[in-house]
Amino acid sequence: MGTLQCIRQSPNRLHDIDHIGPKKACKTCGVRCTFFRPSERMKDRLTFATQRWIDGADLLLTRLFLQLAEPPHAEVENTMSVHTDPTRLRKALLTVAAVLVAILLPVVAFAIPGSGDFVALESPSARDITGLYNIIAKICLVILIIVEAVLFVAIIKFRRRSEDEQPVQNHGNLKLELGWTLAAIVAQVYIGFITIDVMFEVETMPETEMTVEAIAYQWDWEFRYPDHGGIVHEDLVVPANTNIKLEVTSRDVIHSIFMPELGVKIDAVPGRFNYWWFNADGPVNATGIAGRTTQQPERIEQVTTRPDWWKYFTGEFLPEPGEKFYEPPQQNGGSKLERRVSYLGASRDATTSPYEKYNATEYRGMCTELCGKDHWDMYFRTVAMTKSDFAQWLEDKKTGGTGEVDGAQIYTKNCASCHGAEGQGTPGTYPPLKGAKWTTQEDMQRDHISVVLNGLQGEITVLGQTYNGVMQPFGQKLNDAQVAAVVNHERTSWGNNGGEVSEELVAEVRAELGLPPFPAGGAEPVPQDELMKVGDRVYGACVSCHGADGEGLDDVRSLANNPTVIGDVAQTVAVLHGAEGHPAMGKPLSARQLAGVLTYMRNSFGNEASAVQPEEVERIRTELK
Repeated sequence: MGTLQCIRQSPNRLHDIDHIGPKKACKTCGVRCTFFRPSERMKDRLTFATQRWIDGADLLLTRLFLQLAEPPHAEVENTMSVHTDPTRLRKALLTVAAVLVAILLPVVAFAIPGSGDFVALESPSARDITGLYNIIAKICLVILIIVEAVLFVAIIKFRRRSEDEQPVQNHGNLKLELGWTLAAIVAQVYIGFITIDVMFEVETMPETEMTVEAIAYQWDWEFRYPDHGGIVHEDLVVPANTNIKLEVTSRDVIHSIFMPELGVKIDAVPGRFNYWWFNADGPVNATGIAGRTTQQPERIEQVTTRPDWWKYFTGEFLPEPGEKFYEPPQQNGGSKLERRVSYLGASRDATTSPYEKYNATEYRGMCTELCGKDHWDMYFRTVAMTKSDFAQWLEDKKTGGTGEVDGAQIYTKNCASCHGAEGQGTPGTYPPLKGAKWTTQEDMQRDHISVVLNGLQGEITVLGQTYNGVMQPFGQKLNDAQVAAVVNHERTSWGNNGGEVSEELVAEVRAELGLPPFPAGGAEPVPQDELMKVGDRVYGACVSCHGADGEGLDDVRSLANNPTVIGDVAQTVAVLHGAEGHPAMGKPLSARQLAGVLTYMRNSFGNEASAVQPEEVERIRTELK
């Protein structure tokens, strides 16, 4: 009658059909088994191998059950020994282990603090977006369960048990196909409807109460406050419960700003501004302080960051009515600053905060667009303060009254990534400060301050080696006290002994360079020659459209005798801020840079017109607002 292969024996062992007992039990093996006719076809080999894995796992589990359920009997052991193949058992054990790993790995990930945590959402747009995500995730989960359940049932129930067995032939089911097609249409229409609704909610900007410009560069952030005299800060500090318009751009490559707790994520693209808005309405730990009015916004019941994530499903994370959702720890003599910043990278100290004196909450901020070698370090703080504390912070920022200035901390934050923690520099790229003439010679104090305030570009020789990098200016980022502190740190550290400088000397050098006093305004007119030099550098970003000679490329108008260029300055500034369809190239520029490029265009390419002062640019920008 022919021969069949028994999978519980060696593949080379064949049984006559006469050896098959009742219920397809092999008389040789004594247990039920599956048979295949010998074949060289690949599909038979694959099916045969798959069945061996399944039956091997079944055999292993059966043996374990028998050993746990009752003491081993000689008869059972003898029977099992016939079917025990060490290789098969090992493969079965690996199969079981793989299944357990696949099940337990996600659970382990949730059990590790910091993994799988729920983010507390502290702005309306963040809650709207997350609510939409949760609805879509639930719909997808239902679809996944249905599809996988049908798939597993089909695999197990309708699998072919022998080559002789012919599967049921189906040729379509009109009702079933119409059913799942209509169900998919209904689901997609519903998802589209709720998505469009949320898009309108989060993209429609309400009445703006404050504007902040977020400017990215390799590899840090700069936040400018045009409504408050052009103050520039390294962290995003805003008043709570206030509609904030965020204007995002970049100075070099594409970056992306991300603040997860506030639901902000948008690209920073050179040459243009992208816009977003948010309102930090989460808890601000305001307490009564003499002489200040405070506010405590309504606390919102949101899941917070906890490793014991499973308690969320039992409701243990939600507070009772009237109970505080989160009570911040008392730190540093009773500070009410709530810190949700766990990691800020090398350039920021995560154990201390410059905002301890304010009633505020810190959130995370970061870059989420790969932008170069130090992309990983582009972290910043987003700080939401009570309105009274924000007003105090503005005053402290303008006057430098934030306490004793720490030059070492300023250096670590702004300079160490290029010049090294010990002033050793970066070989071939950034010069060392240790032993350099700017930091060791007393007659170089003004030059040292000038470089910090105004930046540096072009070739420079330090300790016999030539460098050709670009250093950004810090004149509109650091006040006089901060500049003096970081310069003194550089001149008195790493064996340097170049003598200390004063805030008054910094103010003098700032005035000599034509820079406005920090944060802006009140400066003497900048010489036209100096503006032309600044404009020549800035105009390099315009060459791709207007050409090096100002003649313009393709259909771009020539700058020579152009009435927009040599006419009303306010009109030119408006154009460079996005009017008349022109890219908003002027927005990321400082007032001095914009004044420089305007002066350059008005006095080049055969043009002759008056110089434009930074003070005038600031005034026009205020009027444009």
